[in-house]
Amino acid sequence: MTRASISIFVLALVALTACSKASASASNIYIAQSAAGSANGTSCANAYAYTFFNTSGNWGSGSAQIGPGTTVHLCGTITGAANATGLTFQGSGTNGSPITLLFEAGAIMQAPYWSASVGGQSKGAISMGTGYSYLIVDGGSNGIIQNTANGSPSRYPNQAASTGVSGFACNSCIVRNLQIVNLYVNVSGDGTLGDNSVVRAIDFNGSNWAIYNNTIHDCGWCVFDVFANGDTNTQIYNNNIYNFGHAVAYATGNASTCASPCLQMNSNHVHDAGNWSGPGCPFHQDGLHTFATSGAVITDVYLSNNLFDGDWGTCPTGFVFFEGGSSSTPSHLQHLYMWNNVGVVVNPNFINTNGWFGLFSGEAIPSMVVNNTVVGNNATDNTFCMSIGGISGLVFENNVVSPCGNPLTISGATLGSVDYNFYGPSCLNGSNCFVWNNSYTGSLSNWRGACGCDAHSIQNNTPALNPDGSPLAGSPVGTVGVNLASRAVGYLTSLSNDTSEGNTRTPLPRPANGPWAAGAFVVPGMTTGGPGPGPAAPTGLTAVVR
Repeated sequence: MTRASISIFVLALVALTACSKASASASNIYIAQSAAGSANGTSCANAYAYTFFNTSGNWGSGSAQIGPGTTVHLCGTITGAANATGLTFQGSGTNGSPITLLFEAGAIMQAPYWSASVGGQSKGAISMGTGYSYLIVDGGSNGIIQNTANGSPSRYPNQAASTGVSGFACNSCIVRNLQIVNLYVNVSGDGTLGDNSVVRAIDFNGSNWAIYNNTIHDCGWCVFDVFANGDTNTQIYNNNIYNFGHAVAYATGNASTCASPCLQMNSNHVHDAGNWSGPGCPFHQDGLHTFATSGAVITDVYLSNNLFDGDWGTCPTGFVFFEGGSSSTPSHLQHLYMWNNVGVVVNPNFINTNGWFGLFSGEAIPSMVVNNTVVGNNATDNTFCMSIGGISGLVFENNVVSPCGNPLTISGATLGSVDYNFYGPSCLNGSNCFVWNNSYTGSLSNWRGACGCDAHSIQNNTPALNPDGSPLAGSPVGTVGVNLASRAVGYLTSLSNDTSEGNTRTPLPRPANGPWAAGAFVVPGMTTGGPGPGPAAPTGLTAVVR
């Protein structure tokens, strides 16, 4: 190669490199309420004003633009006007190079009340837009979105619809590590908000969403997925949600079919909904509520390791409510898989005849409800703890319900296997217990005859359980269950361990062989298949006198 050729080659390589650099997006850009320092976006001290994020001309492939692979750092406190939309994404990331909005330590987005996404318009403190993909909103170590003046009229000047984060037809989008709080602080019995569904912490649809490690409180319908046709794989896990009307709602208003898996809701702590109760029950409180319409299909729901507890007031429907049957908005759920969940009732003045776990839809074989624990308030009222209907091929095994006046109702269902369950104190209200096809059977023995099921299940008035349903050493729940290790595969892999109890404890392994304990927990000392016989006495010993 001649010197001239080498020079041309080097110039071409330099030009190509320069072009490549020009086509790459900035890797880090910093924004704040107002421009700071040199205002070049290189640090919080030199941040752009947050309006830089909202300007479409600043999004693209230029070296100072927001594009695939860019992390936009939010610095300090951004304060919006009432009914404002704070930050709006203007484009998509790519697989492996998402666009991330990251809250720096201490960063806050606040307004008297942020705008509302009601009607499918992406608004709120953060709008992830419509039709984008590979976007992340990351709260970092302690990022906050909040309203400062929205709630019951005795405390706040505004009673407005509002949204924290929204994004529609957004695929492979993430909201994590964020505190979304005080969007509407409702005081029990003091509210003029006619529809609490209009206050939403995260309002979204699309495929491959992940919502995790968030703290969310004081909102109407906090996490709301109105799925569209073909949406799949919504994952909601490791969140702490409280002071809500609905913690999670999964629904559609059209003849839409979501693809398997539709919803995975795992290891969330969902608690204390009582502040949304009031005289006449203006709202009903649910931990998870699914509903749909004619022609819609919810293909698969996986519900595991969640903890439902705290004060739920006097107007809850239940910890879980899958609409079905004669409802005008039935879920049309095909399969339900539910394991390792814990529900603890602490409402002494409320009798729930709907069911704390109201599972009324499961239209295709099978549906599995296994190794769950429900702690009722007492064994003397007419509360329904597990209420099941409209499920085909029901597998209901290894569950603990104790205490509860009416531990189990099954009506309008076909049975795969209902057995190996533990029922603590119950039926102390007379005969109003163990409902089979809308008729009280009055006792476990009568129940067995009516349903032809539960042959190996037991009822024991001394269950030896802690207040959260976890067993004490020697609890009789350890002798009841059947080994389900063969089912602990795929989406049900975590069944091989006991419960995370809403991400509040480290799960313990269940035995690969031998019987399992009933309920969501293993029994202390029985994590490897039960205590079994002790070791054989040693033989052939000799003593030497020294």
